Amino acid sequence: MSPRNTEGWTSAVSSFRSCPMAFLSAYGASDTFVAELLQDLHNEKLGEQIKISMLSLLLEYPTLLCPDAKVGQEAAASLLSLFAQLGSSPRVLSLRCHLLFATGTVLLATEAFGEGCPTSHEYLSLLFHLALDLNDRHGGAAERPVRVAACECLREVECCHPGLLSRRLETLHSLQQQEASPAHQGYTLLYSLALRNAILLLARGGQGTLGELLAGSEGLLWGATKELGDLSVATIDQLLLMPSSGDLKELKSVVSALLDSSYLLSPAAQSHLLWHLAQAVSVVRTQSPAIFKAQLVRLFGTADVALLHAILQLKSLFTDSLFTAEDEAFLLRRLVGMAQHPALPAPVKLFHLDCLLHFPENRPLGSGTEEGLPVLLTPRTISGLFPGLFQDQGTILARLNLLCLVCMESEGPAAEQGVGYLLEHVLALGGLVAGKGGQEASRLFFRAAFLFSLYFGSRAEPMAELTHCLLDLYRQNCALAPNVVNLLDEAWAVQEEPGWAGPFAHALQELIVGLPLQEKELSWHLKVLARLAKEKDIPQRSTMQFLRRLVALDQLGDWRSGQILLSVCRNLMQLQPLPAPSQLADLLQAVSLCHVDVDVRDRARFYYTLLASLSDEKLGAVLTPQGPVKARSLSSSFVADSESFVASLTVHPTERAPMRLERVGKNSEVPVAPHSEQDVDSYCRWLLEPRPPSQLNLTYRLVHAGPPSAPCDLLLCVVLRFVCSDQHYEPVPELCVPCLSAGHPPQTVTLTLQPHCPYPTLVNVFAVYTTQKGLTHCGQLEPLEVAFPDLFMPLTLPAWPPEKRHQLFGALWDQLHPDSNRTCAESLTCWPVAPPSLGHLVRDHFARYILAEQSGSYEIGMALPPQYHILLRVQSVKDAARVSIRTDNWKLLPSLNSYLLGLVEAG
Repeated sequence: MSPRNTEGWTSAVSSFRSCPMAFLSAYGASDTFVAELLQDLHNEKLGEQIKISMLSLLLEYPTLLCPDAKVGQEAAASLLSLFAQLGSSPRVLSLRCHLLFATGTVLLATEAFGEGCPTSHEYLSLLFHLALDLNDRHGGAAERPVRVAACECLREVECCHPGLLSRRLETLHSLQQQEASPAHQGYTLLYSLALRNAILLLARGGQGTLGELLAGSEGLLWGATKELGDLSVATIDQLLLMPSSGDLKELKSVVSALLDSSYLLSPAAQSHLLWHLAQAVSVVRTQSPAIFKAQLVRLFGTADVALLHAILQLKSLFTDSLFTAEDEAFLLRRLVGMAQHPALPAPVKLFHLDCLLHFPENRPLGSGTEEGLPVLLTPRTISGLFPGLFQDQGTILARLNLLCLVCMESEGPAAEQGVGYLLEHVLALGGLVAGKGGQEASRLFFRAAFLFSLYFGSRAEPMAELTHCLLDLYRQNCALAPNVVNLLDEAWAVQEEPGWAGPFAHALQELIVGLPLQEKELSWHLKVLARLAKEKDIPQRSTMQFLRRLVALDQLGDWRSGQILLSVCRNLMQLQPLPAPSQLADLLQAVSLCHVDVDVRDRARFYYTLLASLSDEKLGAVLTPQGPVKARSLSSSFVADSESFVASLTVHPTERAPMRLERVGKNSEVPVAPHSEQDVDSYCRWLLEPRPPSQLNLTYRLVHAGPPSAPCDLLLCVVLRFVCSDQHYEPVPELCVPCLSAGHPPQTVTLTLQPHCPYPTLVNVFAVYTTQKGLTHCGQLEPLEVAFPDLFMPLTLPAWPPEKRHQLFGALWDQLHPDSNRTCAESLTCWPVAPPSLGHLVRDHFARYILAEQSGSYEIGMALPPQYHILLRVQSVKDAARVSIRTDNWKLLPSLNSYLLGLVEAG
């Protein structure tokens, strides 16, 4: 394959990122693409930036491009040869750094790095060679980024293979002490990591003494790299190292020197250094943690998040051996103050709140793995953290969670007052929902309500007020049903004993049953009742009365409401014991006879058959998704097929339905005028008179697009549902096709649209169908695009001669003058079309709408649903055409102008 140019590799990198697996499958294997990439990296015609983009693929997808250690070793060797080829030119400085990173990433990610890999030895030798150029003595300041990159690569190798550099501590320490340039930070972090790993490895039974480790300057410890692994605080506590007094003195000198110069590092680097040294000191039991005391005095006043986190790590590791009770109290007060500091951004304040919930106490009462409350925190000490209505959602919920925990675990008037304030805040959030606060306000309120119920669900008085608030909100807006159901689900999931959720659910049930029936709210009510019907502790008599009332009043709703109603019945049928089986049977029989939708009737009839034929135990086994229960009486054939029953009762979602809609050409019929003998002016007024909204009928072929083999070769009871992507159209009626077969001609269907405004739209199509196996599926088809010209309809015209049609156009043109009506508008556009081509352009796109035609002039009239009109007067002027526009809806001009200009561009 010939080498790609810059544009080719830019496109290849972009395509790879969009879908790596699909991109590699086009090559047949990943090694083909990798070989091409490595080869073109040596191409001098490619620029530095495109080569860095190519290397970024190896950095981000190393195991995908190099699936095994052999391929990884070969790729790394190629990258090292390219690094040697580049030399030390400052023009390729960034590329050389990326080559170092990519080589290390490939070796480590593919597990090719090891003692038996020559490329690994070559890579480490290169890194050490670059790191030995201290203070820019040989390469100059221009080479400093490469040295920093080499230190980062060494640190990454030591992280992935802990203890590898433990025999070179003296060398690393010497480099760290001598380096005086800004690269000093990289050398310090590398040495601290190697020191930490070496001490932990020695504490776990490694060979040698601490003094020998600190003085080591040669060799690599390949064999011990897999023994250390990740160490938690609990694991470190089990390690023990007792060095001699001389070794301890030397270690103390090293640690003190690192701590004394730590202020020169960035906050993030200081945090890493403190944690590495703290872990090393913690296993040396003869060394007091007081060595960090001077650093605490310096860091207690910091506002940096990384340094504060380092302090908390030290406190978690050393507790009261380093922090006094006064230190602990001061740190808590500082966290509380920083959590409400107005100058800090919201994420930083949330971090401080989280630190309060996971504060490492000197004498912790719990395990510390879950959220807990420090003993020193009381409602009075954190009174400034009470949430407010004008804060962001994350801050409100975090503060509410903390305050609820504090008030729950505290006693006295301050705690009770705090509970009252928190309840008032939650109710105020409910007031925002009642005031049409939108979805964000609704989500915030229900999350806050859940948090409050989580802590105070056992307190009758506040929960009664919260219940009353929730019921009022549902009464005002039953569209909150999904939020209410989710709140109940979460409350029941966390409560080990029946608590607040049960009484609230019962009160909600009584509210729904007592509300007047309205068709638009029916589906919401049924969703809630379906969830409540799953709980055996809730009496279901009221639910049964509600369902019987629906049948008596013939308010069973549409297909969706019918399906939800059947889900209520199904949940009731799974309860043990079955509530009012005779009434439930009568209800299902009535639905099977009276509902308007055939699918709902069939399912109701099936439920009725099961209810009449099976015992309660067998019925539960058939309807339970988990499958049949083991019992000696479940040997009937019904129970043996329970899983297939459940499958047949479920609508199975699929990614794509095995069918598509293909547009058929526009209807060629021209509407006939009801009055042909009227004069022009009268007929013009009749055309513009208000009348019932017209509809738009679009014809499609429903084509089978699935596999021609069973079970998808024959699809039964196909129901197409349409959802417009905007609010400019009336709901689209669904279409039913009894049968769709792969071996028969496509079915022709007509989509009826009734626009409020004639704007282009996108219609999403969903299909519900049944296969030969009896399973019902639901999938989405390709959306249908209704373009602007699809809305054009011919004017209703009598069989008049051309002269009279010309007069009609003139009368309509005058009627649509902007001065006659404020909704009318006119515009002008130009087509750069020569006279010979103008006729072809007009006839190709407007043949059905031409009212009159003269030499080089065309008069075009179109109607748009529901009752708008567009007039075009096209005149040839030299080498162009002038298109004059008038319409009785000025909002159509942007879409019309875009369409007219697009005709010329497409031509």
